[in-house]
Amino acid sequence: MPHKVLNAVTGVWLAVTGLTQADAGVMGWLADPFDTDGGISQQPGQPWTGPSKLPTIPDAHTLAQAEQEQVWSLPQLTAYALAHNPQTAAAWDSLRAEAAGVGVAESAWLPTLTLSTSASRRQSASTAGFTVPARNSVNPNLTLSYTLWDFGLRSAKTDAAKAQEWVAGFTQNQEIQSVAFSVAQAYYQVLGNQSLLLADEKTVAENQKNLEAAEVMHRAGQATVGALYQARAAMAQSQSTLAAQQQTLRSSQGVLASTLGLSPKTVLKIHPLQLNQTPPQLHDAADTLMQSALSANPALQEARAQVAAAQANLRSAEASGLPTLGASSSYGYLFQGGFRPGDTWTVGFTLTVPLFTGFNNHYQVRQNEALRDQAEANLASSRNSTESTVWQDYHNFQGATAAWPGARSGLQNADKALEVVQAQYRVGQATIQDVLLAESTLAQARYTLIQNLVSSYVALAQLSQAVGMPLGAQQP
Repeated sequence: MPHKVLNAVTGVWLAVTGLTQADAGVMGWLADPFDTDGGISQQPGQPWTGPSKLPTIPDAHTLAQAEQEQVWSLPQLTAYALAHNPQTAAAWDSLRAEAAGVGVAESAWLPTLTLSTSASRRQSASTAGFTVPARNSVNPNLTLSYTLWDFGLRSAKTDAAKAQEWVAGFTQNQEIQSVAFSVAQAYYQVLGNQSLLLADEKTVAENQKNLEAAEVMHRAGQATVGALYQARAAMAQSQSTLAAQQQTLRSSQGVLASTLGLSPKTVLKIHPLQLNQTPPQLHDAADTLMQSALSANPALQEARAQVAAAQANLRSAEASGLPTLGASSSYGYLFQGGFRPGDTWTVGFTLTVPLFTGFNNHYQVRQNEALRDQAEANLASSRNSTESTVWQDYHNFQGATAAWPGARSGLQNADKALEVVQAQYRVGQATIQDVLLAESTLAQARYTLIQNLVSSYVALAQLSQAVGMPLGAQQP
């Protein structure tokens, strides 16, 4: 008897446990019936593996063999970048999309024609047991609809779509100027780094001469071992600077290639910077350039287009609360089993008057009024920032060109000073410290002149971008 009771209790316990586990399984399935957690990690610290299929990453453009061998000018680089840089392609596609949006808005001026067809099978039975034979029917219907009057709603939506197209167009112009400036900036940076590399090579050669002279003087007993160590230290420092500059040049070459939509590994051949040339000249006054920017700067023109779009959206919101009058006509034909075919037609007018929309239209108008005021304020802010940018870039350019004569004179005098000090050192009238100081001054003068020339061209390109059109001669 006791073990019978035990068996019964065990059976009940197993049954309850089975039901509990089944309930837990059902509840677990109900908690996530589509298994959305199946694609995520089980713990917070585990990385997500991502989906198995994603769109492929496009390959970078590559140059043809002839293009790899040619020496590129800045206009050629700019033209290639505008044709292959993804930024310009994305901006152009955005403009195409907004242009298609104008077509969507203008389609509201045309009537709509729709064809619908229904097919059914019907059979009914009475409570007395009588059954009506099954009946099949097919009913095609053709409907023509047209909005006769909407108090300017379609016109406002068309104007808004056109304004958005203007916004996209000026945005594309901004991207074009941005890419062109990026190319110019990277181009000048490569020019500068090439010249700095040549300057560092000259510095290494000069330090090599200084070291050889110090060794000769030391062997002759006319220089201390300390002077020899100083010459060696200067030589090591110049070699270190040269090695770093080689990597800086390679980095800037990669940036230039990237602005063209090419792999950073691509090396583009360009003409070297001539240190004996004068910086670019600009004869326009700042006031003239600021006035030109008001009509040429694409960011400012985009702000104007945003105001036009906001005004059109406001008119659309106001018109959406007014009545609309439409006309419609339809023709249908009914095929029904057991009966002769028949046709139906209707012609009518529909007047829609929004009597009360829960203040929806009221707040739409208020919202669009605020957006219009915001767009007008942004336009005023854009004008101020455009004029300020042109003013600053103009004087930055003037400062770079004004510093060039001094930088040029400094290089010429530093070169002569090094020649004199080296000659004095060979006859014992100067110390190695004098030679190293003169060499350091010459190296710094080279750096200053190169940076001055590069800065003047970059400043001119930046000023051109601020005005919105090319200025001066931007090709060194």
